[in-house]
Parts: sequence; C-alpha cells; structure tokens
Amino acid sequence: MPQDDSVSVAVVAICGLPQLGRCLDALASQRDAPRFDVTVAADPALGDLAPLRQRFPSVTLLSRDGCRTPIELAAMALHACSGSRVLLTEDSCLPHPAWVATLAATPWEGRGAVGGLVEPGEDASPAGWAFCYVDFFRYMRPAVEGPAPSLSVCNVAYHRSQLAAIAPVWESGFLEPEVHDELRNRFGDLWLAPAAEVRVRRQVRFRDAVYERYAFGRLFGATRVGTLSFPRRLLHALLAPALPALLFARLTAKALASADTASKFIRALPALGVLVLAWSWGEGLGYLTGRRPRRITTAPEVAEPVS
Repeated sequence: MPQDDSVSVAVVAICGLPQLGRCLDALASQRDAPRFDVTVAADPALGDLAPLRQRFPSVTLLSRDGCRTPIELAAMALHACSGSRVLLTEDSCLPHPAWVATLAATPWEGRGAVGGLVEPGEDASPAGWAFCYVDFFRYMRPAVEGPAPSLSVCNVAYHRSQLAAIAPVWESGFLEPEVHDELRNRFGDLWLAPAAEVRVRRQVRFRDAVYERYAFGRLFGATRVGTLSFPRRLLHALLAPALPALLFARLTAKALASADTASKFIRALPALGVLVLAWSWGEGLGYLTGRRPRRITTAPEVAEPVS
C-alpha cells in the first residue's frame, strides 16, 4: 500500500449537478493544500456529466447504471482513489477553503478516522435548518477536538492502508456505522477536528426530506440489528416507541449549548418534530423487520428551498 503523503478527495454525488458543480468549485479554491486529486462517484439519475467533465478536466467523474445509493457510490469512489490519505465528502457540501489542508495535516496514527464539522448553510430556512440539524447535530458547533462516538461521511478522512485492511467490510457497500466501528476497533478512536469544516447547501421539497429521514432511519435500524438474535431484535423493536423522545432530548441538549443554535431550534420546532418522527418510524421498522427500505436515495434538488 502507498506510504507517501499523497491525498485524494472522494465526492459522493447524490443530490444534483448544480450542487456538484458548487462542491467542485470549492475544492478548486482550496488554500495552502498539498496536491490532491478528486474522484466523483455520481448517481446516474443526476443526468449528463459531460458539461462538468469539460469544466473540470482534471476531476475523475464516475457513474454506473444501477449504482445509485450513497452506500454504493461511496464504495465506488473510494475504490478509485489512489492517495495515501483519502478525504470523503458529498456534493451537497461546500468545503471551507482550508478543508483539504486541515484534514490532510491532521495526525492519523492511533486513530481510526478523522472528521470535522458539518454546518448548515447560512441562508437555510427554518425547515432547511431542521433538515440539516436532525442529520448533523453531532458535528455542529459548539464542538471540541478529541475522540468522538461517530463521524459523518460528509466530512471525514481515512488512511488508505487502514481502509485496505478492512476492505471486506466496505467493498460492496460503504455503511458508515459498520466501517467506523471496525476502524475504531482495529486502529483507534474516531477523532473530531473542528477546524475542518464543510457547509451543507441542500434545496429539497419537505416531503422528500421526510422520506429521506425515514429511509435512512430504517437503514440504520436494519443494519444495527443485522447480527442480533431475534429476541434482541424484538427488544429493540419494543423500545422503538421511545425513540422520538430520546432523539428529541439529544437534539435539545445540543441546541441549548449555544444561544444562537437555541433560537434557530425554536423556530424550526414544527419541522424538527416531523423529521424526528419520520426517522424514528423508519428505525423502529428496521429493528422489527430487519429489512432495509425499498429505496435508499436522497431527496433531489429543486429550484426552491425546503420550507
């Protein structure tokens, strides 16, 4: 495996071509970064990639029929990267100008992975902010550097030798909880580095946002109980009605740590309630049935923001 300091950036494109273009523009504007290559794995439903190939000739743009979910696309992108250090993000994210430099320079010895903050766009509506907050509240300010229980695939760096060592876990599909648990068990803590930041810009219909939360909640539940005995799976299912209260308590505790976040939280309460219920319903069904949702796709981009 490569032992040099080469850096690759992998982008999972699942939201829209305009968002992918914005993400690639942000990567092209990185400051003080080492040389790095960029590989994109795109959902074929996003459309013709030819204009982006002309606009970004140095970027490797990949797409394959039948490969549409974030799980499949992340695996495709990571397989194609050659750098010793691999940074992973999604097309809805705008990396800070120092993102590559920060993550590439963060020590990886004794750490399973290193990740950063995922903040909502500054112009997000209350519902749009809620959509981001439900997904990424663990990676939003306030945050301190150090070991973390989880990291987001929207902002994370791996060492290729470590990914190679656990290749059977992710070769056919990159399930974040499984991969990160294995990396932590084999190589050390997951590490949060708040200096590395991306901002999410997603414009979706609220009904699509609700379905996405349901689908990924069900995927999480089904994955979590996949190796459990039936009695333990049943126990998780019986406790599922408590999920909305538990998740809402976590969201509230994080929000109260910052006056600015608390005010946004209050304005977004109606949307937050619906999104929490959608995730909880999906997670509960995942525990009960052990089956993934029929469709694991993200909410598509629209001209008008979520409201």
